[in-house]
Amino acid sequence: MRSIVIFLSFIFAIYVNHISHLSAEEVSEKTVLATVNGENITIGNVISFRSRLSEEYQSIEDNVLFDGILKQLIQQIILSQNVNSNSRKIKYALENQTRAFLSQELLGNLSEVEIVESEIKSLYEDFLVGVKEQKEFNASHILVETQGEAKKILESLKNGIDFSELAKKHSTGPSGAKGGALGWFGEGAMVPEFENAVTKLSVDEVSLPVVTQFGWHIIKLNEIRIIPIPGIEEIREDLITEIKKKKIEIEMHKLIDAADVVF
Repeated sequence: MRSIVIFLSFIFAIYVNHISHLSAEEVSEKTVLATVNGENITIGNVISFRSRLSEEYQSIEDNVLFDGILKQLIQQIILSQNVNSNSRKIKYALENQTRAFLSQELLGNLSEVEIVESEIKSLYEDFLVGVKEQKEFNASHILVETQGEAKKILESLKNGIDFSELAKKHSTGPSGAKGGALGWFGEGAMVPEFENAVTKLSVDEVSLPVVTQFGWHIIKLNEIRIIPIPGIEEIREDLITEIKKKKIEIEMHKLIDAADVVF
């Protein structure tokens, strides 16, 4: 309730020219800001319109935002007054939109359900079951078209030529310009043949030629790091979102199961 009062105070300050005959205490959601061909636009209309905007628009300076909303509402009324609202097409569309709107309102209300700490801890414990620390690899590669080319690259490396320079000169892959650097990647990020080769390497070791669907690779493993299992605080918001989702689904199923649906 306090937030609504503060919000109305903001609107009073912004629209003082429109409602100069009223005091801040007299302003309410029913206060009329403009009338278009006999149809009123109230502060409640503005509040509702604003609540549906994305965060990007809601971050706009208040006086600019509210002026834009009012102009938009005026335009909508003018245009809507020039449409035959009694047509069957519009009638059915409005019915569908009303149902969709009310459904979203209910889902929004259900999402406000209280989440207690024990629920969060319980879900986190479920999350930990079967979870293990993950490895990530930092590797570079030189990609060429034939096995013969790959063998020549490997020979050059054995003769002391720098891996990065060879990659820049010979690699056909997009990472060639960066010396073959692929950055960090986890399990499942690369095609199986490439991943299998990487996981068998020690840090600073270079692979034998490896063939994949993309061609022939010479791979160098630069680093390995372990990604620890996230703590409960790191994924708290995700856990809360998951709990809310499950509770909403339960309530939805209750309503659906209790409904009298006839085909």
